[in-house]
Amino acid sequence: MGYFLTALKQHKEKIILIIMGLFMFLAPYSVSGIYQKLTPVPSSVLATFLATGVLFLLLLVHFKDRKQLNPLSLEQKAFLGSIYIPGILAILAAFFNLTVMLSVHYVDYITQALPNRVINLTLFLMLFYTFFKLISFLDNKVLLSITRWYLFGVLIVTAIGIWQFLHFMFGYPMIDLNTRSFVHSVESDVLFNFRLTSITDEPSYLVPFLIDALIIGLVLYASKKKYFLLVFIPCMFVLIFSFSVSGYANIALLVGFIVVIFFTTKLENKRKILKYTLYGLIPVVILMIIQWDFVLQLLQPITGRFDTLFDIHRHSRLYMLVMPIAWLFDYSWVNSIFGFGPGSYWFLAQTKFLYHQGPLSVTSNNIFIDLLFEHGVFGFLLITAMFVYVFYRLFKVRNEHKYFLYSLILWVHLAITSMYRSDFVSPRFWAIVIIIFIFVELGKRDKGMSTLSSLKSR
Repeated sequence: MGYFLTALKQHKEKIILIIMGLFMFLAPYSVSGIYQKLTPVPSSVLATFLATGVLFLLLLVHFKDRKQLNPLSLEQKAFLGSIYIPGILAILAAFFNLTVMLSVHYVDYITQALPNRVINLTLFLMLFYTFFKLISFLDNKVLLSITRWYLFGVLIVTAIGIWQFLHFMFGYPMIDLNTRSFVHSVESDVLFNFRLTSITDEPSYLVPFLIDALIIGLVLYASKKKYFLLVFIPCMFVLIFSFSVSGYANIALLVGFIVVIFFTTKLENKRKILKYTLYGLIPVVILMIIQWDFVLQLLQPITGRFDTLFDIHRHSRLYMLVMPIAWLFDYSWVNSIFGFGPGSYWFLAQTKFLYHQGPLSVTSNNIFIDLLFEHGVFGFLLITAMFVYVFYRLFKVRNEHKYFLYSLILWVHLAITSMYRSDFVSPRFWAIVIIIFIFVELGKRDKGMSTLSSLKSR
């Protein structure tokens, strides 16, 4: 046993790289039904449990050397507190609600969905906490390698998406992925009667990963030519042919934010970046002018859905976004303030129905609405304040180092994706948060500072 513990201490850097690299690499596959069914329990839960267990063991081994462990930053504490403090209060409120509501479906939620949500949140809490306590043992190359494994995972998913395109267009052989690759909610004919999903269950699950790669690749590829060929072109190609309304809106909002940042931030080679960006837009503008009808046909899977996009009676996602605000106040003031309990949107899926078809989904696909119902008004205000607080802290230091700037962009992207993919209990959400704070850590190391606030007081 003593030899085993000694080996853990001696090789801790390699062990952390392997275990976190594996977690990062597998994160993009967590939205694939095929991947999740590979093991008796969901494969993503098993991967998270493995990573958490190893990191926790390493933390115990180094517990006597507490001075070597890294203290959590204010931003990290704010992030954890905004999820777990309301979550604990929501659990207490759930048991109070059980005495008020007298619903067999709520009893089912307490015995089924609540334990699953608590287990998932506990695993991610331990993973996040143990990794950042041990981060001082890792050098910059290891931290970048951990991030790189996430990018590799996304690029493989992207390659499968390109293969899927070749399958639909030219009949290349491919196994049936059983995903929502069909065009729906469009009454007129479309130029491409398919949507790329790769191995994910539907396009809106795929596009956040593609945009993740577009941002992270900028940091990891020193050669912008390699980035353009290996990351930008493949990811943008799959994103365009995903025909995801959410993905198109995501990229538009993010580009708008980047434009604002570009003109308000000190950047090297700003004129050069602007020049090449404009050069890149010229062929796009020419294509839109000359082949406008073709562009309209190409985008028909998107524009054809506008008729129902804002109709609450015909658009199920909008219905699931709006109605929980009213349902939150159905019973007592306790559940209004502190929510119906973690994972209780599952309860809505058992008791509420869409206006035009079937029951609700187990999520509204929006982290703020999910947590409004699950953690109440208190939880909603806290998670919103946390996103604003971390944004403010990163925005203040964006000029100090490129890592802070990319952390800010990635944080804004996470906030956008959280409005159409409520995946805060999935590996992707936590992988991105970990990468954001890895970039912050790298920036602080290069600046020789221990906190973001000390940068401003220099």
